[in-house]
Amino acid sequence: MTPDSIAFAIALGLLAIGLVGTMVGRNVVKTIIGVELMSKAVLLNFIAGGYAGGQAIVVLLILVDAIVVAVMLGMSVATYRHYGTLDIEQLGRLTW
Repeated sequence: MTPDSIAFAIALGLLAIGLVGTMVGRNVVKTIIGVELMSKAVLLNFIAGGYAGGQAIVVLLILVDAIVVAVMLGMSVATYRHYGTLDIEQLGRLTW
């Protein structure tokens, strides 16, 4: 196995773990972690693929990713303070 195929296999594993965490997780924070794992799998594919300008794209995506995580976690804290739960099932039952 070449190092590229190992990196692609690791990225596929991260993508699978992130997808399972997103689909199965009932907690908002666990869902955020699953989305982040999938994002890191995409970044690993950019680096392992050796695309032209891949490193610049990865740095930009890491910056955007950090901002998105900060906003999502901030919204999670506000949701917990307002509703007292982060369970997706219970939050889905809330009506206006």
